[in-house]
Amino acid sequence: MAIWFRIVQERWAATAMDGEGARLYGGRWNPAGVPAVYLAESRALAALEILVHAPREVLALEWRVIPVDVPDEWIEPARTLPDGWRDEPSSMAARRYGAAWLAKERAIGLVVPSVIVSQERNLLFNPRHPQAGKLKGGKVERFVFDPRW
Repeated sequence: MAIWFRIVQERWAATAMDGEGARLYGGRWNPAGVPAVYLAESRALAALEILVHAPREVLALEWRVIPVDVPDEWIEPARTLPDGWRDEPSSMAARRYGAAWLAKERAIGLVVPSVIVSQERNLLFNPRHPQAGKLKGGKVERFVFDPRW
């Protein structure tokens, strides 16, 4: 069992695992139209993932961190990554790879390296997986970004 973390604005905490934001806008591993949830293996990495994308003024809003217990047998590692998976902006190849994986519903989560810290990992969670409703988030905690950012 591993604990993964998701940081969201307070107003989205109740729906943090539904994949709606990624469905609307897409992400590195999913195109718009395909729901997904991005989690990180530490609070620090989850914070970095927010910091590289969010405008500075957004960081002053109310944020929450949600720990999520994910059984190891429910996840699988990404074995071969597509060329250009680290590109910025994110590549269509990476989005197609993630969309294909999500559609297969083999596992509830796909472990992928972080682009920001390649030695650390993110989890692409599939909210449409048949087991998705069995995941339980831990205690939702307040999260404050350091104002020096």
